[in-house]
Amino acid sequence: MQHLLFLFLLVVPISDLYAIPKLKRNPSSENKIRYYQLICAWMWIASALAVVVIGFRPLFTISPSPGEISWLLPHPWVRHLVEALIAIAAIIVVLPVGLVAWKKLTKRPLKYSAAAAFKSFSYFLPATWTERHWWVFVSITAGVCEETLFRGFMPHYLHVFPCTLNLTLALLISSAIFGVHHLYQGPGGVAGTAIVGILFGLLFLLTGNLLLPIVFHVAMDLRLLALLRPPAAAPS
Repeated sequence: MQHLLFLFLLVVPISDLYAIPKLKRNPSSENKIRYYQLICAWMWIASALAVVVIGFRPLFTISPSPGEISWLLPHPWVRHLVEALIAIAAIIVVLPVGLVAWKKLTKRPLKYSAAAAFKSFSYFLPATWTERHWWVFVSITAGVCEETLFRGFMPHYLHVFPCTLNLTLALLISSAIFGVHHLYQGPGGVAGTAIVGILFGLLFLLTGNLLLPIVFHVAMDLRLLALLRPPAAAPS
């Protein structure tokens, strides 16, 4: 079952080569929501299977020995550097949401200037209120399920059983596959997502459980709702 789940995670991005162009040709609200539903369905099913075949604790907790990741754990300065990088990434995620909240509290106009950066993904991102409501569920699903699959199941498969790769290599491979799952963002998006995956993986190693990676992942996806102009918002 583990082999089949791993193979499934390798094959899923191939389906986007068909689904994404189709969505681009007809990015109607109905098609977007159908795509959201499809994403959520396969991720929850795959995550449930991972829990069944491996167990909750091995998926959501990790206790590596210093020898398993010798470049990180035994060296305080490396740990502090990694923690600083993770903190900077968290600030980058939270800051735009904080600015939007502050402008609303102070009744300042919201320009949504950052939304221009996402214009090329308008076929996929939520535009109507119904789509935004679905995006909340998509964000929660991505946070819980992608961390379960790409930080929990996949490193376990590659490092513990049935494979016995080095833990660092297992982290890099799982993060690369995580990046490929975001092919719709183009090569730059794949690379950027892989880097984010590495940071989430390091956070998993440093904290020993998936709670913070899940929280940060959900927050990262939900912040788009603060950056994109709501349907009823008047132009600034």
